[in-house]
Amino acid sequence: MNKYYEDNIGTVYNNDCKELIRELKFDYILTDPPYNINYKYNNYKDNLKSDDYILLLKSMKDYKSIIIHYPEVFCGDLRDALGRPEKIINWCYNSNTNKQHRSIGFYHCKPDLNLIKQPYKNLNDKRIKKLIENGSTGSKLYDWWNDIMQVKNVSKEKAKGFTNQIPLKLLERILLLTTKEGDVILDPFFGSGSLYFACKNTNRKCIGIEKSKEHLKFFSDRL
Repeated sequence: MNKYYEDNIGTVYNNDCKELIRELKFDYILTDPPYNINYKYNNYKDNLKSDDYILLLKSMKDYKSIIIHYPEVFCGDLRDALGRPEKIINWCYNSNTNKQHRSIGFYHCKPDLNLIKQPYKNLNDKRIKKLIENGSTGSKLYDWWNDIMQVKNVSKEKAKGFTNQIPLKLLERILLLTTKEGDVILDPFFGSGSLYFACKNTNRKCIGIEKSKEHLKFFSDRL
């Protein structure tokens, strides 16, 4: 194990996840893996053959896993690698690209959408008024989320120079709906380390695996 960083929140390794994941103890996986759409990374080939990409994803098989990916892949390579998810939630956002949403698949686990409330939509509805009078603060979340936007270049949490960064609010919401305080959460494609900060903010523990030293430098800068 090539340990890169460790503190009371988590441990980060500079390794290939396929070589290390079976040696670690954790409660859940939460990650957005390489999307295999020929994205221009500096030191990673993002256009693997389908069989090789499935093999990469299979490293997460049989674990409680939460995967953020494009919906088409849940019907293709992710299905072949991990099987059928128990739940899918759609994350919708405004973007200047053709793709305006991603899916969040839950394997061997389910989110409890009652744990976080959203504001009532129709405050003039008599039933809603009655619920509010009785102390209700909102309704349970839907299985599509459109209140969390992508991390833009002008965002305060943006890691300078890093691309395809997942919002902390999205990770924190997933953690709060699915895991409990003290759980150990693994990200085998750690990137710039957003899961570390989401775990810190929600009293979870984090393990990160990242084979790119350049990406780990982004994490160090964020620290």
